[in-house]
Amino acid sequence: MNIRYEETQGRSLGFYALIAGLSVLILAALGAVYYMEHHGHYVTGMSNRIVWGMPHVFALFLIVAASGALNVASIASVFQKKLYKPLSRLSGLVALALLAGGLMVLVL
Repeated sequence: MNIRYEETQGRSLGFYALIAGLSVLILAALGAVYYMEHHGHYVTGMSNRIVWGMPHVFALFLIVAASGALNVASIASVFQKKLYKPLSRLSGLVALALLAGGLMVLVL
């Protein structure tokens, strides 16, 4: 299997579509943070009786997903599978991003 990576050119249509899509995603996330900040944790299902709302469940999911993403790197190194070797750096980066995201959700 031959894996080929290529860059997205800085002035291409794909680059601008990627930037536009990420901008919409960031604006939606900021809108959700604003809504939850002003309306309280009640919007996520939390109350005095229910202490595990949506942020806690989502953070737990992201932390478990990070361990699953890191399994790709461990398959490459522990079992010496050459097919997974090019993906090991990316899986480590994804695992760190998922862990950071899971912990940031708890800050809300």
